[in-house]
Amino acid sequence: MLQRHSCFPRTMTDVNRSNYLIALAIIALVIVSVFAIMRPTMVATSPENLNQRTITVNGVGTVETAPDEALLNLAVNNQATTAAQAASDNANTMSRVVQAILGLSSLNPGITKDNITTTDYSLTPVYSQTSNSCYTSSGPSQPQPLPIVCTTATQQLIGYAVRNAIQVTVEDMSSIGRVLDAATQSGANEVGGITFTFTGGTYADLQKQALQKAVQDASNQAQTMASALGVSITGVVSITPAYLNQPYMNAKLNAANSGTPTPIQTGTLQVTVNVQVIYEISA
Repeated sequence: MLQRHSCFPRTMTDVNRSNYLIALAIIALVIVSVFAIMRPTMVATSPENLNQRTITVNGVGTVETAPDEALLNLAVNNQATTAAQAASDNANTMSRVVQAILGLSSLNPGITKDNITTTDYSLTPVYSQTSNSCYTSSGPSQPQPLPIVCTTATQQLIGYAVRNAIQVTVEDMSSIGRVLDAATQSGANEVGGITFTFTGGTYADLQKQALQKAVQDASNQAQTMASALGVSITGVVSITPAYLNQPYMNAKLNAANSGTPTPIQTGTLQVTVNVQVIYEISA
């Protein structure tokens, strides 16, 4: 006896539903994987760091002393009817200025060519100034306002101006006035000023001294604070020096030719260092 089995074929709706569920499963797997990759790693903080107590102080150290280097800014300015003549006259005058400075043999240390640097050179045309003039013209005898006539004179090229500027480094601080006098008496007609500072070696030594004072100042502050709080300092967590500035002091002068040497007072400069120190404390 034959048994009859009924088979019902799967419809397209069943197939689509199965594919849809598979697609959802794949998307969910991808999303989980992405979040697993992007999740930041958590670093556990040790109990020691959580219980650490600190004091933060800012220390300042300052060293003050006289500068040992001066930068003199000198220039020669002249004018002539032609560019060639102006440049030639300027070159001759500046050569005399440089030779006069180099010839100061009594300076200690002396000045060499390496101590003289050209900082600016320019050659520019010079024009006459534009002028406007107005006058009343002659009119008839009957009383009435006279007309006013105005004329404008156009600019004319009248010559060329040359400026040649140099910077002279002087380490013999007692002879700055002599250098200025030698320069101006030889033809320098512009003194841009004097900059007082320190040589590289001197500044490095002063920086170390100021840093030591800053650290000692921070230590003293921390000890005072710890004593007031009834705690003890057990160590240094970190120390950070602040930005340091090279000290300068500018002095403006006017060129003058006289029999009296130019007096120069150098004064003193300061080197300051700031540090931030974090100390660990305990009861």
